[in-house]
Amino acid sequence: MSLLDPIGRRGRLAPWTAIPLALALVTFLGRWAGANAPTIGSIYLVAVLGLAAWGGWAVGATASLAAMLCFNYFFLPPTGTLTIAEPANWVALISFLIASTFASRLVATARREAEEAQRRRREVEILYELSFALFAVSQRPGVLGEAAARTLRAIGADSGALLLGDTGAPGEIASAVGERIEPEETALSETRESRRLVERGGLVYVPLEVGGALHGVLVARGTVAPRTVLEPAGRLLGLVVERERLLAEAAHLEAVRESDTLKTSLLRAVSHDLRTPLTTMRLEIESLERHLADQPQARASLHGLSLEQERLARRIDNLLSLARLEAGVARPHPEPVPPSSLFRAARESLALILDGRPVEALVDPRCPDLWTDPSLTLESLVNLLENAARATPPDRPIEIAAGPLSTGPDTEGVWIEVRDRGPGLPAGVRRLLESPRDPRRTAGSGDSASGGLGLRIAQELVQSNGGALALLDRAGGGTIARLTLPVAPEPEEIES
Repeated sequence: MSLLDPIGRRGRLAPWTAIPLALALVTFLGRWAGANAPTIGSIYLVAVLGLAAWGGWAVGATASLAAMLCFNYFFLPPTGTLTIAEPANWVALISFLIASTFASRLVATARREAEEAQRRRREVEILYELSFALFAVSQRPGVLGEAAARTLRAIGADSGALLLGDTGAPGEIASAVGERIEPEETALSETRESRRLVERGGLVYVPLEVGGALHGVLVARGTVAPRTVLEPAGRLLGLVVERERLLAEAAHLEAVRESDTLKTSLLRAVSHDLRTPLTTMRLEIESLERHLADQPQARASLHGLSLEQERLARRIDNLLSLARLEAGVARPHPEPVPPSSLFRAARESLALILDGRPVEALVDPRCPDLWTDPSLTLESLVNLLENAARATPPDRPIEIAAGPLSTGPDTEGVWIEVRDRGPGLPAGVRRLLESPRDPRRTAGSGDSASGGLGLRIAQELVQSNGGALALLDRAGGGTIARLTLPVAPEPEEIES
């Protein structure tokens, strides 16, 4: 007997054995009571209807034919034979056969429809109870095991397991109930690929599909539920799995929102608590420079201290700008920016560091304007220029250049390069830029001391403007830090 046909064929022979017994009883009572033909015909008809209601139309049709023969043999003259003397009796006999056959057919149809309605009612009750158990009772996260156990109980399974995932692999067993089962990989793959119920090796594999997405497979052994219950039960359990995923995402989003709120608060605190002492330090350094104007050695030390103070203030500004972008507090506001304006602003921002150092600015005459946020791009350029100044010997020039990415009628973008003559880029810094960002590594690694932190910040800021940062080895020694940024659209495009 199939797992998906729990009713089976047992008990179907009893109505057939009841036909001769019922007709014999009616015949005996009719002969004993001396009933006339119309009366015994009505009793035969009731017996046929009862047999049809019990065993179905085939039993009713057989009983109708047998009752007609008994009616003819025992009650229509001449009795004891199957011949009919009077034509009117032929009409009565044929009418009896037709009436009993149609009546048995109607009774059997009504019985089948009643059984189908009863079966449907039981299925609806099972699915309703399962829905209530899965969704109305348990609303807390982390209940996949309990949901799988309730589903297996609802479909009458002896044991089973819930396997998550939508790949051809066996999957992750989220829950197991009853005896341990060993799902077949081929059956699992077939279920996942076809998205249909599979019965194999005494196990039933029910796909958990919701909205076209497969969330897993429920494997059950010994289930008594038909396919019309198993498939909706699988969809209900799939909804539970989907709800678990959504609850986990909601919890993650809530944690992200709380983190953003905390980050915003920290930004405000850092912006005030760090800028204020740095401003005080700057004022004190300027005051000391005026008081120690006649002491060259002390002024040199103060100059170095001023450079470090300016560098620290610039790093804090970079980190605050980056944090505001990541927290969504600030957004890039692109506008047309000439490369020459960026170069001039960058040199002014690094006036102390670049004091007395040769810096060459080269802008291709065909170079168009950039389409970028000027403040963020300036911070990126300042970081690159500062790193180049630290790496290049004092007597060697630093070059900053800009040009179009293509020389055709349609320029794809603009490149900006900062070229130094230093010892080259450490391998650790290059790996730092190529790897996914990790704040712990960025802030605490040794690469930060060699410019990795500034380069990382420059990379993040330029990416927020739709650009990219690449580090190239320079012929003859040194490094080229190359920014690629979008081209400013034509004025008509900006107005539209």
